[in-house]
Amino acid sequence: MNSKMSECLILCIFLSFAVPLLCLLLLMKDKVDSVDLLAPEKVTATHSGLVKVSCQYDLQFKENTKYWCKGPVYELCTVVVKTLKTRPSKRCFIADDWEAGVFTVTMTSLRESDEDKYWCVISRSGRNVYKGVRLLITQKDKLESTQIFLL
Repeated sequence: MNSKMSECLILCIFLSFAVPLLCLLLLMKDKVDSVDLLAPEKVTATHSGLVKVSCQYDLQFKENTKYWCKGPVYELCTVVVKTLKTRPSKRCFIADDWEAGVFTVTMTSLRESDEDKYWCVISRSGRNVYKGVRLLITQKDKLESTQIFLL
């Protein structure tokens, strides 16, 4: 075996181990640490009511754009409201408290169609930081309102 063939064989063996390892390292580079963004897994609100969801983030992200996104899968979700470039919305608002490291989303006049998976998202170069929140909408208890009239 000549030296060029040996070098080629060594290079092939090296690459067969190095490429998967390199890919793994690249994936982990953008891995979101769970302490970077905290939000409730599930919130429940009543039909026609309002809900406030607080998304707490690491202060390194205080100047980054934050947004609230709707959809079962983050990669395909639709932005509902966004900081900085405020998107007009009559029923959804977002406020970012840089000192506390919390952005709060308020949704009003809730409808059954609002029930879905939402995402607290922080934009950043590379992979965004995001955390899923399930919003459940319940009907006001009819029995409770009936009891009020009977009293």
